[in-house]
Formats: sequence, structure tokens, C-alpha cells
Amino acid sequence: MMNLYGAEHHLMVVSDSIDAEEHRHSFLQVTISLTGEFDIEVAGLSLRCPGIIINSNVVHRLKEAGHPLMLLLIDSTSDMAASFKRVLEGQQYHVFPHEVMRSIRALVQKEYAGVKDPDSYRSFLEQLMRLLGVEQVKPTIVDLRIRELIQLLKDCTDSEHSVSHYARQLGLSNSRLSHLFKENTGISLSGYMVLHKLQKATYLIFEGLSITDAAMAAGFDSPSHLAATSKQLLGMTAKDIRKDSVFLKVSSLH
Repeated sequence: MMNLYGAEHHLMVVSDSIDAEEHRHSFLQVTISLTGEFDIEVAGLSLRCPGIIINSNVVHRLKEAGHPLMLLLIDSTSDMAASFKRVLEGQQYHVFPHEVMRSIRALVQKEYAGVKDPDSYRSFLEQLMRLLGVEQVKPTIVDLRIRELIQLLKDCTDSEHSVSHYARQLGLSNSRLSHLFKENTGISLSGYMVLHKLQKATYLIFEGLSITDAAMAAGFDSPSHLAATSKQLLGMTAKDIRKDSVFLKVSSLH
């Protein structure tokens, strides 16, 4: 069983069957065991831990734990990611101590069953962030064109997500826009678009569209491309998610 929560700047997954192959992505990832420890490979190191933050673009593989895990995939340009990056202090990963994880499990036991709507989810997330010692900070994106690009992506209503599409709107070349985005955010523009497309496809699937229609509407090349992306990032294909999941949209896509 998987519980999936879709927010503007992140996806939260709670499942006992997450098993993702080795990969890297542009998102900041937080993984928490809800019962004990789990095995994960990060930057060539094999770790066993109760909870971890993994920075953007760090190679990792999350092995199926056999017990419930909480996974956060966070837009690296968001306030939320900026807060976690302060904990990372430029490192590839940060392992949470056991005493923090015990507090998290107590929170989950007390509050998680009551997360049934956007308001209760936001309350739960705020408590989770406090227990993790994460303070809210604002990301520092200086270039106004990159701020406009991020807003354009959040406001998009069509399936066009190519770099050239947005470069034309902003009066820049593809290479210049990609360079500015990387310079301002530390991540690739193409990688950033993947989370946006995955969020959009997930929302559309749970709104009743077929996987094929959702994949094409979100800008994926094919349903198999969506399936591969979902498997890589969430540890389950879109078909698996639809078959055995509860979805709560906790904010609009934009």
C-alpha cells in the first residue's frame, strides 16, 4: 500500500514497497524509516540508517526495506529545499540521529492517521519539519528571468516542456537559459522539469485520466517513459501506484 501526497514543491510517499534502482536526480531527497533502519547506497557508500537527507545530483540506490518508509522528493529551488540545504551544509548527505527518528515515529503514531485533507497534511508537515530541526529559509535566486521561468513552469497548462519553448518566451538561447538556471539553482533545467512532469502526470492519473493520456498531457514521450521515471524516482511504476495507492492533492500544481 502506498500513500502519495502531491504538493506544489514536493511529493511525499509513505510505502512499505519502495525499491529504486541506482540513479541521480535534481531533487533533494529525504528518506525516513517509520520503524527501524533501512539500507541505502549513497555516492558509492553502503549505509544503514534510520533517516537521511540526500543532496541534489548525488548517486544513490534505495533498497526495499520490508517496512514502511517516508520519502520526500523536494523541488531544489523551493523554500523547503533551501531549509534542508542548511542542514546539509554543502555535504552530499546527512544522516539523522536515532533520537530524532524516535520523535518522528512518535509523531507518526499520534498524528499520521488523521492526515486526510490539505489542512491536516500541512499541520503534520510543519510538525515534521520542526522535529527534523529544519528552519524555514528563502532560496536565493537572483536572476529575475529564472524566477519568471520557475513561475511559468508552475503556471503551465499544456504538455510543452522543452527548454526551447521557455527560452523563446524569455528571449534567450537554449544554452544561455540552461546556464543561467544552473548558475542560480545549482541543478540542471532539464532535470528540474522532470519533477514538474511527474507531479502533473500523477495528479492527472488520480483525476481519472488513463496512464497513457496523463503521460502525454504531462509532456512525457510515452507511457513507458513515465513508467520508467516513476520507477526510478518513487520505486514504483505509474501502474503500480494507481493500482495500490491513496492519493491526496495537498496543493494545486501552481
